[in-house]
Amino acid sequence: MRNFPRKRKAFTLIELLVVIAIIAILIGLLLPAVQKVREAAARMKCSNNLKQLALACHNYASANGILPYGRKYDIWDSYTWIENILPYIEQNNIYVNFWTLTQTGYPGGYPNYPCPLASWGPDSRLITARTGNVATFHCPSDPGYPWDELGSDWFSRIRGNYVGCTGTGDMYGTATDSTTGPWGLGVFGVTNGQSFDTNQSLGISLIGIIDGTSNTLMMSEDLTPSVQGYGGPIGDILTGNMGGALFSASLTPNSSAPDQPYGPCPQDQGDTQYNSPCSSVTGAGFGWGVQGAAGAQTAARSKHTGGVNAAMADGSVRFVANTIDLYSWRSMGTRSGGEVFNLP
Repeated sequence: MRNFPRKRKAFTLIELLVVIAIIAILIGLLLPAVQKVREAAARMKCSNNLKQLALACHNYASANGILPYGRKYDIWDSYTWIENILPYIEQNNIYVNFWTLTQTGYPGGYPNYPCPLASWGPDSRLITARTGNVATFHCPSDPGYPWDELGSDWFSRIRGNYVGCTGTGDMYGTATDSTTGPWGLGVFGVTNGQSFDTNQSLGISLIGIIDGTSNTLMMSEDLTPSVQGYGGPIGDILTGNMGGALFSASLTPNSSAPDQPYGPCPQDQGDTQYNSPCSSVTGAGFGWGVQGAAGAQTAARSKHTGGVNAAMADGSVRFVANTIDLYSWRSMGTRSGGEVFNLP
């Protein structure tokens, strides 16, 4: 008997296309799930960062009797609470290179640096300190560029995503609109004309938070620009400006109302990827070593879906939805307003 070869079975073109279509559908269903898992992990990491920073403020208070100040002088580019907590997040090697931080008597400001005002200048130790990239200062959900003016001997420095609450209104607790507020100073509120030279207790004690530490907002999140050059004050955490190391609870999280920093918005600096609303309140006195604070406000913002992480003054961290009512959010921002509200 003769053996005839058997015909091979193969996929038809239609069957192959059906299989490809099914695989594409499965991938389409899987990707959103993967993205949700990644964002959940990023949000958790961001929450943990805030927890570490809040605990660092408490450890600072244990060692010094008061919480760190919002900014050392009532000056736009002054040292902030950020530099002061470095030893309490295991970054003492960076902290010691901010060697002008504890000094007093700055000699008039720019270009007379280095000086106690801030860390600007070509001094090698200050450059090392300013550019030391601390992972705890960055939220993995934010794709912004982590350095500002990188490569400049005078001004290169890190950016960051975590900001201290000055209260409501501007950083002096002064109203920024015609509503009844509530207005008032927060944990990192600034006193008009304050100076580390004449008042060594710019920070407040925990018992000075009259509304209670569990009811008072200490810090939250902000975004960073994407440009590698100067992106404006937003995300510039080594400076004591609104939107730099500080924010106001005047606007709800991720508000559609524009931020109003004292200085250029990221969009003004050519940042085409920064989409949050922003309208500069730059005045005639804008520049290094000037006050720059009255009337400025910036909101808590994040890339998380639906809200922001926020650390309370007792060290707890919670996720606050964008839909929180304005009165409650503002009430959380003040430290001694005595408001009655429901926490989210």
